[in-house]
Amino acid sequence: MHNNKRLEPTIKHGRFYNNNHEGNKRFLWDYIYMAYSFLHEVYIFLKSLAQGSKRLPADYSSWVDKSPVEAQSIDPVITWIGHATFLIQIGNVNILTDPIFGNSTIFFPRILSPGISLENLPKIDFVIISHNHPDHMDKNSLLALKELNPDITILVPQGDKKWFLKRNFKNVFENLWWQELSFGLIKEQIKFTFLPAYHWSQRGLFDQNKSLWGSWMIEHNNNSIYFAGDTGYSDHFKEIAAQFNKIDIALMPVGPCEPREKMCHSHTSSEESAQAFLELNATHFIPMHWGTFHFGTDTFELPITRLRDWWKINTLKLESKSLHIVKFGKSTVFENLQNIQPVIQKSPQVSL
Repeated sequence: MHNNKRLEPTIKHGRFYNNNHEGNKRFLWDYIYMAYSFLHEVYIFLKSLAQGSKRLPADYSSWVDKSPVEAQSIDPVITWIGHATFLIQIGNVNILTDPIFGNSTIFFPRILSPGISLENLPKIDFVIISHNHPDHMDKNSLLALKELNPDITILVPQGDKKWFLKRNFKNVFENLWWQELSFGLIKEQIKFTFLPAYHWSQRGLFDQNKSLWGSWMIEHNNNSIYFAGDTGYSDHFKEIAAQFNKIDIALMPVGPCEPREKMCHSHTSSEESAQAFLELNATHFIPMHWGTFHFGTDTFELPITRLRDWWKINTLKLESKSLHIVKFGKSTVFENLQNIQPVIQKSPQVSL
């Protein structure tokens, strides 16, 4: 890192906000807005049911390609499990991002099964959490991971540590934006940096924004992997780029795209995510947060179709960039990152 300018969260009355403009509503209006948001989610769910099979791929199997999972790897190996859950293997440690292996809620069942089942995971050393929404900090998945990996280390945003301690997790570190944590021997250290995102947090009726949200940078042996978490489009991508000399791999959310008037405040569209990727000055783009749950009104493949269309239109800006559209369970191996030639990996042919 090299720039002293840093974006910081706003804290008002014990709650976090993205900026000074948020959190100025009266207390009662906050909860009226929350009620409206809930009803809007119900509307989206009912609309999803009405559309039925029109939103789903004709052939699920064409989007699944489960790779054999190695026990560990020095060079980066990234496997998409689904939604915002990745297995990241680097520096001979195994990292899970925002683990969820089941349904989000009874209203939002899983479309495709996890790319790797809990039972088939290698030993997990670290879990990194972007924020506490249930589809990113899933109770059942986390408790199962603790049973399988009793000494697992959990890295969470400020305000979420107590949730884990209450459930007897041993090694939990909570973080504010820009906080760094390093683990391992000096020459082989793996470093995690908690970074900004544009989002919000909530698990119960009265804890909205009581904990922070964010993104993560993982660094080892001059390799860097950025996990964007859940975020709307904002200036924080430029702020992050100003702090890092290079970003090799960016794991970026591309959905839900629609309804845009609802999603724009918390979720990047495919086009916004691609623009953010350019602003990050990253080299390799792996999309996530699509195709696992029907949170918006997107058809299954819409975020990927829009991402590929944007990529083709902006080819001249992407001369040194690579797009990796990965299937559920597919491992992508990154050896000699600086020498990998750009490539657009085509999505499978799916009839919608």
